[in-house]
Amino acid sequence: MRTDQELTQAGLTTSGLKRYKDAVADFEKTLLEKAIVFAQADKADDSSVEVTHDHVRSGAMAMAASLGKAKASPWAIPVQIGEYVFTALAGIGGGSLKESWGTPLFVLSVAIAVVLFVVRSTRLKQP
Repeated sequence: MRTDQELTQAGLTTSGLKRYKDAVADFEKTLLEKAIVFAQADKADDSSVEVTHDHVRSGAMAMAASLGKAKASPWAIPVQIGEYVFTALAGIGGGSLKESWGTPLFVLSVAIAVVLFVVRSTRLKQP
């Protein structure tokens, strides 16, 4: 690990130095956790965990593979459920077109279901 003086000479400000150290500490913690998980998967039932360079490398590769991947929006599932509910309501309205409430229910439900589908497909793309 580089010293504070080396990092300052490289151009890091006081706040940049703190954020750099925090990021390195977070990276180190996550890497250790992932390496231990890989080591536990490799160990025999009657032996203790031994973290080797292969486990550390596998942990680093797993972390690198997840960089830049978009996370699913927390709204994706509720929007999809709404889409299904309004599609079902459109079916109920479509089956009752002869009733006075059937046509408005059908039209409104189809419109809302289509809007929810478009929103989920364009704005809330899941990885």
